[in-house]
Parts: sequence; C-alpha cells; structure tokens
Amino acid sequence: MEVGEERHRLSVAAAFGLIAIGFASSTLVSPLYAFYQHRVPFSIAMLTVIYAAYVIGNLVALLFLGRLSDRLGRRPTALLALAAIAVAVALFLAARDVGWLIAGRIASGLAVGLGSGTGTAWLVDLHPRINRHATLLATQANLGGVG
Repeated sequence: MEVGEERHRLSVAAAFGLIAIGFASSTLVSPLYAFYQHRVPFSIAMLTVIYAAYVIGNLVALLFLGRLSDRLGRRPTALLALAAIAVAVALFLAARDVGWLIAGRIASGLAVGLGSGTGTAWLVDLHPRINRHATLLATQANLGGVG
C-alpha cells in the first residue's frame, strides 16, 4: 500500500470517527436521565426542556460555525469539536442540578453540530469526484454513533 493511500484511509477513518464519536456522546447520556432524576428531582416537562436544549447548541454550531473548518482547517476544527465533546461529558459527570444538564445538552449539541459539519466536509474533500461516497460514509458514521 502506498503512503498516499494509507494517509487517505487514515483521514477517512478520522473524519468518520469524528462524526461517530460526536453522535455517540450525545446519545450515551440518555439512559442516565433516570439516575439524574432520582438524584436531582425534575419533572417530565423539565426533561423535555433538557432534551430540547441540545437543539440550541446544534443550531448555533450549524448556523454560525458551519464554515469554521473552511477557515481554520479540518483538523483544528475537528480537535475543537472533540474538545467540545469533552466539555459536554464533563458537564454531565459534574451535574449537580438541572442547569448543569441543560448546559451539558447545549455543549453536546454544539459539539455534534461542529463535529458532524467538519467531518462531512472532510469526507467530501477526500472524495471530491464522487460526493455520494462522502454522504454515505457520513450517514453511516451518524447511524453508527447513534446506535
């Protein structure tokens, strides 16, 4: 295998992994809400608010940071997205009340929006002639992460 081909495969794996890790981190916390609800009582309506907070972070990322990887580069933005995932996880681990859970969901949405946008653009860069390959890979990463 040539060096260029190996580098291409590693880049595809990195972009794929970025998307998958982002979506996995956003769904892994869902089973823990029963634990949080026992520890910090909140209503079903508040649980809906907590879940909806994800959309705020996701919209901010997609609407305002969607072209960030075009300016900064794919790798630096991917690292920024991974850092945002770490922040979201830390917020969930340190959660003491509903505010922490909401902040964690917003950070999670921001991380997923930034990571999925960057990862998808990176895959398109790696498959410039056949965009459907990039789309298929991005969809597989999304579903694999959620699964």
